[in-house]
Amino acid sequence: MDRNLIHPQIDGPLQVEGEIEIFAADGTLIQKTSEARLCRCGKSSHKPFCDGSHRTAGFRDPVRVSRDYRPKAVEPGAAGPALRVSVRSNGPLRAQGEMEVCEADGRVAWSGAQASFCRCGASKNKPFCDGSHREIGFQG
Repeated sequence: MDRNLIHPQIDGPLQVEGEIEIFAADGTLIQKTSEARLCRCGKSSHKPFCDGSHRTAGFRDPVRVSRDYRPKAVEPGAAGPALRVSVRSNGPLRAQGEMEVCEADGRVAWSGAQASFCRCGASKNKPFCDGSHREIGFQG
């Protein structure tokens, strides 16, 4: 695959495709892969990966990706061929590397080199993080 794609699934996980490296909050490499499904509902017992808990948790997201999303600040070295996904302790998934985020129908809605994705299920700007994890006391 020559690009990194993020497909938020309707009422489900983030499906990530490309050259992916997933890191724990302490910086430990969890997995290198070409495809992963990452939890967005906050209920998975196998975080950061999806275990299907969204089906019984009542998680809802029709997938309407904001084209206006802007990360707070792009960290140096964010752009690169691999998509580095880092779990933030009790917070979002931080993705660094060139990526495209798609609508439910597969059309690219947003592209950039850094983004924070909701993994608590409460963001009002899904699939992106809006800080709601702090308000609800999310424990990741």
